[in-house]
Amino acid sequence: MNIELYFLRSSEHFVVKDLLHYAARLDESGETLEDHPYLEQYHRNYGNFNGDIGVYAIVDNKIAGGAWSRMLLNGFGHVDTQTPELAFGVLPEFRNQGIGTQIMNQLLSEIAKLYPQVSLAVREGNPAIKLYERLGFIKVQGSESSNTAGSISFKMLKTLEKEEEKLSAKASLEEERFRKSFQF
Repeated sequence: MNIELYFLRSSEHFVVKDLLHYAARLDESGETLEDHPYLEQYHRNYGNFNGDIGVYAIVDNKIAGGAWSRMLLNGFGHVDTQTPELAFGVLPEFRNQGIGTQIMNQLLSEIAKLYPQVSLAVREGNPAIKLYERLGFIKVQGSESSNTAGSISFKMLKTLEKEEEKLSAKASLEEERFRKSFQF
């Protein structure tokens, strides 16, 4: 399996719209984006606004999934005006293969260059919750609400580290290993 990651450009807004279908899990209900006009804010004019950042994966010449963030004031995962909201979707045939993890790691690294945190909204029972928790997202207490599918959704938040902080932490670990190996 050949996995390639690409940045979503504004000219690829159609990719965002197609992936939103999977991010909203509409593939499971047989519904379309036209059935849910309030989701339009997640794809409309993608790439034309500051804060639009996205990554998608191509596996064996087919789009497998992607994730993007936007500054949304009315998004389901909105927590404040300084925090972008993330949307994430992987096509069913590519789920549970590590592709989503690669997409998310790259996107979170890019978002961390601009923002201190990122949020998202997720339905209870969504298998992606395990991935989000593994990546460091924490459930926002008191954020539970009924959604249009008749179930409960909640917000999750991740505090991001800038690359310099990660490199500094990595250097500290390497120094610590060196000292231990020579018993300093």
